[in-house]
Parts: sequence; structure tokens; C-alpha cells
Amino acid sequence: MLTTILNQNETIINYISELNLPYSSAIKNHMVNIVSGIIVTEGSKTISSVHNKITCNRDRSTGSRFLSSYSWNHEYVTQERIFHAISEISNTCEDSDVGFLIIDDTLTKKNTSTKKIEGLDFHNSHADGNKPKWSHCLVTSHYKINDYSIPLDFRQYHRKESSKKLSKKFLDKNELAMELINEFTPVTKNNYLLVDSWYTSAKILLHGLINGCHTIGRIKSNRVIYPAGIKTNVKKFSSYIRTNETSLVTASNNKYYVYRYEGKLNDIENVVVLISWTKNDLSDNPAFIISTDVSLDNKTIISYYEKRWDIEVSYRYHKTALGFDEFQIQSLKSIHRYWSMIFLTYTFLEIFRVKCGKLYKFKNIGDVILHFRNNYLVKIVLLHMNVQITGLIYSLLLPN
Repeated sequence: MLTTILNQNETIINYISELNLPYSSAIKNHMVNIVSGIIVTEGSKTISSVHNKITCNRDRSTGSRFLSSYSWNHEYVTQERIFHAISEISNTCEDSDVGFLIIDDTLTKKNTSTKKIEGLDFHNSHADGNKPKWSHCLVTSHYKINDYSIPLDFRQYHRKESSKKLSKKFLDKNELAMELINEFTPVTKNNYLLVDSWYTSAKILLHGLINGCHTIGRIKSNRVIYPAGIKTNVKKFSSYIRTNETSLVTASNNKYYVYRYEGKLNDIENVVVLISWTKNDLSDNPAFIISTDVSLDNKTIISYYEKRWDIEVSYRYHKTALGFDEFQIQSLKSIHRYWSMIFLTYTFLEIFRVKCGKLYKFKNIGDVILHFRNNYLVKIVLLHMNVQITGLIYSLLLPN
């Protein structure tokens, strides 16, 4: 039987309750415990350490069984989490507000000696110079609008050989991204898809337009454009540009020297490509940013693209603070359930940050995590004091 060490934070209990999940109170209590444990457990996390941070149970496998065999559907929980978050966000938005769907991928790296965990493979790591790393690879979606910045959903990417071994249909990263785009339910009508250069294929750009989203993203230097009807790639074309042909753009206190191309790109008839440098003599390597919305000015395109950084920040907090890649679970079913609980935890923290940010002077998710950890420590101290006081009272009342 599960014994709770500390009374759970009421805000977490209320949040899980607001999702209206059709599960037993026991299942919901496990969710409350794991969300609480993920937040307050410092340092390296295991399922046991997360679960035992909040509960006292002789059976250390309770948390693992919740992920492996208990009757609940993580995909349904994700749908309800997103629905609840969108409802919360819609209460604070105007029809004219601009939203941003951000797509990217990330790795949960493991030691190469780890063999029993399902779904691991060698995936190229952008952060490590495209060197292959033993890991899981996830394509994820993220929603940024006004003060809110929340993770939406994920798809695990399997290489062709791994897909065959797992009896799964192979989908490349662009196809997984398209699935996430299809699922996106925006709060307002004006939305942009923000991506890096791995997701600016013509297929993604057109799919975004079909789903009502213009795309802003980086493109690789070999992409073909047609200035004055002449076919060339953006890198070669950029070598002919002079400083007096650029305009100075300031965005987020950064200065860029920008050349604007508007015209054809591969299978897209009319796009904007910004070629930008940070040095006024154009001596540094240029960045190439595309926008399928040609009505936007240069500053707006760059300012919008900078919001793509939100997903990178979320990956950092997922891994450094919430233990996204620290699990030692073997089955993919349990791993996906665990990831869904991490996304649930992050969403709770973000909603709490926006709602209570002014009261507690939160600047970021890290401040919110620290708030709950400090609150946990206070409860531990109070519990210890109560135990000592109770023991003292009993010693005074009981005869020698």
C-alpha cells in the first residue's frame, strides 16, 4: 500500500484533477506523486528516487509498475493535457495575437554499454558536430504565444533498420513533423511554424501552408534561388553581396546586416530569403532565413524566428532539471509513459509560472522549480519538528 510522506502541493492535485482523466483515484495519485517527485528531486533521477521522494513504500518497484503495467493511456493523457493548456491559454489571448508552432528534434543520450533499453540506436547529434550518439531521437512540437511557452507532443524517430526490428512503419523526421503539424490546434488564427534547417524542405513548407501556417526557418547554404532568373545557391549568391546592398536590422538588442531576396525557391514560387551577417564588413558566415509570408518586413521575420529558441530552452530544462534522459527503464511503453509525465510536469510548471509569476516574481521555469523545491524543504523541516514535538509529548505523558 502506498504511504504518502508529505501532503501533496494542492496546486499539483488541482491541476491533475482539472484534466478530468477517466482514471481511478489511485492512478491519479500516482500521477500527482510522479509530477511532484520529478519537480523536487535534485540531481540524477531514477524512477525509484522520484517516487520515493514523496512516498514511503517498501516495494521500490511501485513507480516502475505505474509506468509498465497500470491501466492508463499516455496518448490520451497527452491529448487532455494539451486540451487543458489550450483552454487556459485561450482565456488570455486576443484574436489578433500571433502564435508560434515550433518543431525540432532532440536526443536522450545513453552510455554505449546500455543494451537492454528498447529503441536505442546511433543518431547524429547536432550538438556534437553531427557525431553519432547512442540515444533515442524524438521529434517534438512546442507552442509559444504571448507569455505561454509549452511542450505539445513528441514522436520517436526510428531509423529504417530499427523500424523493421520493431515492426513499425518507417517515417522520416519530416513525416513525423507533419504528423505533429496536423495535430496542432491553435488558439488564434495567425500562426507561424518555426523550424531549423532540417525542417525547411519544400514538403514541410507546403504542408504548413495547407494547415494554415506560414513557415519561418533557417535554410542550408546549398538551397537554390533564382535572382534575376539566374539559378544559383544562396551561399554562392551571398558572396556577391556588398555592405551597401544590406540594411541594418536590430532585433532583441542584436544588430544584423541583412540582404532581402524575394522570389522562387525550389518548389515554392514566392518566398523571402534573408541573408544576414553580424559584422558590418560581412566577413562572418551568413545565416539564411526563409519566410513563406512575403508581407513581413525584415525585422519581424528575424524577431519571429528568434522565438524558435524557446524549444531549445525547454529541452535544457527537460534534461537538466526534470530528468528527461536519466531513466533506466527498459520497455518503450514505459519510456513513452515516462516522457509523457515529464511533458505533463513541464506544462504544469509553465501554467503556474504564467499565473503566479507576478506574485512570486518568477523569471523562468527554473525559478518555478526552485519555488517548489524550497516549499518541499520547508515541509520536511516542519514534519521533522512535528515528529520531535509528538515524541516529546508522549514521553511527558507516559509514566516512567
